[in-house]
This record gives sequence, C-alpha cells and structure tokens, in this order.
Amino acid sequence: MRDYDNMPVLDWRDDKAPQKAKAQILRQEPVVLQMPDDFDAALVDGEEFDCELHKETGILHDCGGRVLSRLAEQNQLPSLNIVAEACIESSSRVDIDSAHKRLIVHD
Repeated sequence: MRDYDNMPVLDWRDDKAPQKAKAQILRQEPVVLQMPDDFDAALVDGEEFDCELHKETGILHDCGGRVLSRLAEQNQLPSLNIVAEACIESSSRVDIDSAHKRLIVHD
C-alpha cells in the first residue's frame, strides 16, 4: 500500500484547489485532496473504474481517473471535473480513502 505522508495536501474548500491539483497532476506529481466532511464516495463501483480494494484499510486504489467524474456528479462538485480531466490526460491513478474523505492522485 502506498504511503501518503510525504504527498502535498490540498484542502478542497480552497477555491483554487481544483486548479492547483490540475497543475500538480499535469506535472506528474502526486497530490492528496482533502474533501469536505459531507463528501460521499461510498457509491463508487470499484470494478467499473478498475480499482482494487485494500482489504485492511478499505481504500479503493489504482482507480482510473474517470472515477473523479462520477464522484463530481454524485457529490454535486462540478469543479472536480477539472481534476478528472487532468487525471485522464496524464493517465494518473486515483486512490479513494472514504474513511478520511481523501482522494489521492498519483502515477
């Protein structure tokens, strides 16, 4: 399982978070998005986005970037599509840590 401790963290409540995340992702640099408390990723079908479930932590990891578009729709966060597009363009992968309300984008 990947270690997230040394990755930069962006708070989604910052208005510039989507653009900052996009810049990081397009430079092929990892980033952690700390999502709002009401963010819900429970409805994501991991198989649909090629995710693997880490049984010990419950984290869906190595998901395709399209998963962010689904999460944007489910959570009514259209600006998350900016990040999704960057992930798709850069072929980045996404880990979903539902328990801690985090989205981790990496190579």
